Amino acid sequence: MATKKFTDPWLRGLKAAADGVRNEWLDEAETGLVVTVNSKRRITFWFIGRFPKADGKSNHPGRRVLGDFCPDDAKDRIYVIKKGVPTLTLDQARQKAREWKAMIADGTDPGKPVQAEQAVPDPDTIATVFAEFFKRHVMKEGQKDGRGKPLAPLRSAKEIKRIFEHYIFADLDGNERWRNRPIISVTRRDVTELLDTIQDTSGATQADAVLAQLSSMFNWYAARGDDFVSPIVRGMKRTKSSERKRKRILSDEEIRIFWQACGTQEVFGVFCQLLLLTLQRREKLRLMHRDYVMSDGLWTIPTEDREKGNAEYVRLSPMAMQIVKKQPTTPTRPFVFQGRLAGPINGFTDAKAELDAKMEEIAGHPIPHWVLHDLRRTGKTLMIRAGVSPHVSERVLGHVIPGVEGVYDQHDYLAEKTEALRKLASLVARILDPKDNIVPMKARGRSRSNSQMERTAEAERTSAS
Repeated sequence: MATKKFTDPWLRGLKAAADGVRNEWLDEAETGLVVTVNSKRRITFWFIGRFPKADGKSNHPGRRVLGDFCPDDAKDRIYVIKKGVPTLTLDQARQKAREWKAMIADGTDPGKPVQAEQAVPDPDTIATVFAEFFKRHVMKEGQKDGRGKPLAPLRSAKEIKRIFEHYIFADLDGNERWRNRPIISVTRRDVTELLDTIQDTSGATQADAVLAQLSSMFNWYAARGDDFVSPIVRGMKRTKSSERKRKRILSDEEIRIFWQACGTQEVFGVFCQLLLLTLQRREKLRLMHRDYVMSDGLWTIPTEDREKGNAEYVRLSPMAMQIVKKQPTTPTRPFVFQGRLAGPINGFTDAKAELDAKMEEIAGHPIPHWVLHDLRRTGKTLMIRAGVSPHVSERVLGHVIPGVEGVYDQHDYLAEKTEALRKLASLVARILDPKDNIVPMKARGRSRSNSQMERTAEAERTSAS
């Protein structure tokens, strides 16, 4: 067994062991204290010693569980805790090991009181329930569908974890909230007060996002037990779905200002321009890989597991393809919209704020608030303006086609989508250069009948003379 002076950062950074293996170390600072980590990344403190027999005589060496490692500020990651096992920080584990050694020296077996306590398991806390919820419901670990294929995790897994870590376990400043609170102690008033606090600091929309995830976990937990009833009821939402629907589109003048401002922002600027010219979701365009774009403009859009809608294939317009070709890529940096490191661009908040400021500078007045997703709505509106059929524009956007049509119409619509994107690009080009909309009027030619009448009159004048 390897020896190591345990530290809190080292324990936090322990990786899961390989399947069927348990890694273990002996603490140099406290004799008898051992830590193990299994393949599920459960970090457990053990005590090794000669536990006394009932008659007080020393027994053979053995080991017993002290508890599972979980720091007080465990907001950085989820820690696996076995039900009924105490949670300990490093300092608490060392203190408990010292207490056990003192009890053994007095001829008392310290394991017996612990076993008696474990007969009545500790109540499930918000953190322990979430760990199981995240494993089974969100990540679908070990679960398969009817054909034996492993189920894919929820695409919102990262966002679900973020909401619990920054709004439920603790607040944005790291102050503890519900992490170690027994789940059965959470009342409707507690939920209401939590939502009030989040609404005041982060807005009603974020409060509703927290409510949705809490409700999902509470319902999941209630379905697995007999005594728990979710404290969440109808009417606790802070917003209405109709109020959350956005209708913002950019006007022609705003499109011209937007395009000019994008020209000052390098990668993020051309990324935004292509959002308008392709109408694809931000994440799909962000991950555009050079290998997925053919020389003729055909872009294959990868489909993820559990993804509801995807355009799958679109052929970029010449205007969009010209933007793509200008973006430098290398074998080690293959994304069309390359970030500073090896991956694609990321973190749009600061870049979007700079774009907004530049647009206001160009316009000379404030621009009404808009978000990147509004470009999809703007482009959809422009397509209809350009004469594209709604059912074609919906397929360009990658929306799920509802009802019978979505089931029976399996045409790929590639040609129609190609023409739709060309019409969109042509309209955008005309908006950017209004001079192209001015068509010179040709002089109206004289009609054949008038010319014939003039020739007849001229002949009559000649014969008369």
